Amino acid sequence: MAGGYGGYNYRCKKCGYSGALVVEFDDDITPEEERELQKEYREEVQEYEQKRRSLFWIIMALIFIGVILFVRF
Repeated sequence: MAGGYGGYNYRCKKCGYSGALVVEFDDDITPEEERELQKEYREEVQEYEQKRRSLFWIIMALIFIGVILFVRF
């Protein structure tokens, strides 16, 4: 264990990561490359959120069908 003050723990609401908040950067990246990386990251986040939304509605539909079948019998 490292000595000294470790700082606050960060918890990401999207992915569930819990730990130190570390900001990394590379001086060798040009602004154009940085914009491209940011664009890729935004696209990945949008894909992840879309999958979560789809899964949510599938689960809700299954619960709804289950409730209807339970009430019917």
